[in-house]
Amino acid sequence: MRMPLKLMMDLGRYMGRKKRAGEKYFPLVLMLEPLHACNLACVGCGRIVEYKDTLWDQMPLEEALGAAKEADAPIVSICGGEPLIYKHIVELTLGLIEDKRHVQLCTNALLLERFIKQVKPSVYLSFNIHLDGMRETHDRVVARDGVFDQCVKMIKLLKSEGYRVQTNTTVYRETTTEEIEEMISLLTSLDVDGMLLTPGYHYQVLSNDIYLKKQEMPYKFRRVRELARHHNIINTPIYLEFLVGERDLLCSPWTTVTRNPQGWKGPCYLITNGHYRTFKELHEATDWEFYRTKQDVRCRDCKLHSGFEGTVALDFGKSLRDSFALVRHYVA
Repeated sequence: MRMPLKLMMDLGRYMGRKKRAGEKYFPLVLMLEPLHACNLACVGCGRIVEYKDTLWDQMPLEEALGAAKEADAPIVSICGGEPLIYKHIVELTLGLIEDKRHVQLCTNALLLERFIKQVKPSVYLSFNIHLDGMRETHDRVVARDGVFDQCVKMIKLLKSEGYRVQTNTTVYRETTTEEIEEMISLLTSLDVDGMLLTPGYHYQVLSNDIYLKKQEMPYKFRRVRELARHHNIINTPIYLEFLVGERDLLCSPWTTVTRNPQGWKGPCYLITNGHYRTFKELHEATDWEFYRTKQDVRCRDCKLHSGFEGTVALDFGKSLRDSFALVRHYVA
């Protein structure tokens, strides 16, 4: 299966409970950034630019665990920065697992060996390894030689030890469909459990020209859609139809909320209007319908998965065709 059965069942029960309670704006995923410091300086990363003055600030452990309870999302993506630098990363991960939250630990894989000596495999734990192409491309993106080989080494080690492993790939302007296919074939041979591919979107705080233009996405993601029929690509078929221009989707930015050392980041993972002291304040300060309908100029070309896959999840059951496509996609 492309996604763990327990995660899908827990997510389904959670959404059902929220909808029966009459709630409309509730998170599915908490992006928990306990720090923004990193041991790499990737060319497409906005965090090391946006938070350059507070780069080494770290959330207290109690605050990080409290943020998960405050949002109460079933999925917690621990990211950053490089979360394995966070001094409480073992305690944070184990605490979230004990609370029965599905943890997706996003990492560049450089510090993984030390971590897995302290955290055993769990049905609630997945590793999400950053891999932006084959060796030459990935090492150029992360600005360090040898990182691609380390990622491959760590994927092999994690799989041999019984951990669930996913990869997260940003498709940039220079990424060719041939390289995408080569990378997916390699990851399939490594028995990776799931692969997420998302279009590089122009970050609010960056000005370089590596990102896909809106009109460039369909060509590259048509090939991704073809490959998804035979490989463990976890992008939903509905989202892929959106990326290739065959349908439109409204955004659901509230489904993926972000908490970092400065507070609750709003209105979404990419755009920063401000930071709020509590999750409640974030909701009260944000006109979700304004961003849902992409009225903000910063939203016009965005097709990032964090908002649109949330829409797909919330709409499950509304269309028989879409629901059947999702079920077939995930159980195949």
